[in-house]
Amino acid sequence: MTINRPILELENLKVYYFTLRGVVRAVDDVSLKLNRGEILALVGESGCGKSTVGRSILRIIQSPGKIVGGRILFKGENILEKDEGYMQKIRGKHISMIFQEPIASLNPVLTVGEQIIETLTLHQSLSRSEAVEKAIELLRSMDMPDPSRILRCYPHELSGGMAQRVMIAIALSCNPDILIADEPTTALDVTIQAQILDLLLKLVRNLDTSTLLITHNFGIVAETSDRVAVMYAGKIVEVAQSDELFKNP
Repeated sequence: MTINRPILELENLKVYYFTLRGVVRAVDDVSLKLNRGEILALVGESGCGKSTVGRSILRIIQSPGKIVGGRILFKGENILEKDEGYMQKIRGKHISMIFQEPIASLNPVLTVGEQIIETLTLHQSLSRSEAVEKAIELLRSMDMPDPSRILRCYPHELSGGMAQRVMIAIALSCNPDILIADEPTTALDVTIQAQILDLLLKLVRNLDTSTLLITHNFGIVAETSDRVAVMYAGKIVEVAQSDELFKNP
């Protein structure tokens, strides 16, 4: 694996939630680098700010949360200084995200096919027929049987594992530079978790996609990541190579 300069850098990132009970410093002065082609695991207990970091990169923090300081550099450019039009072009095409709850993340009133096709036609300027063909190829690459039938299904007709495969297909459909995977197997049973994780790892390695894997599962970290950043109470407390972290934390 060739690692050059970082494709993504967080510098002193601060994300606060302004609640009626006071200010919650969810992400407090976090600095982190994601190198090209690597899998970086961001680990920590629930509520430590991991998911907030991931959402900050795509600038999808919801009220009462707000990014109040720092820089997020994507290929050297600070995306916090960019307008929403720029971010709409970046999301999905250059930086994609897989969320924790696959069923909740899919639009319930659109078929699986419409949701994949929308991403392809928006970011890759494909005709509808070309997008349909590519959507079928994507689902086939997810080891899904009868992809033509799956395209006609609505999210509620899918199992959790199938829905997560669809989410991965959408996230990787435009060969993004960066994939943010936020607890991608949490909502699935143990046997399906292993299948999804193996599939995801194979795909990101084949595509050489830089991946930020957000998790609290150290078993997943040991199997998949090149480096690990440990987060606690809104701060990064340790960064190390994966093998070194487990030998000498």
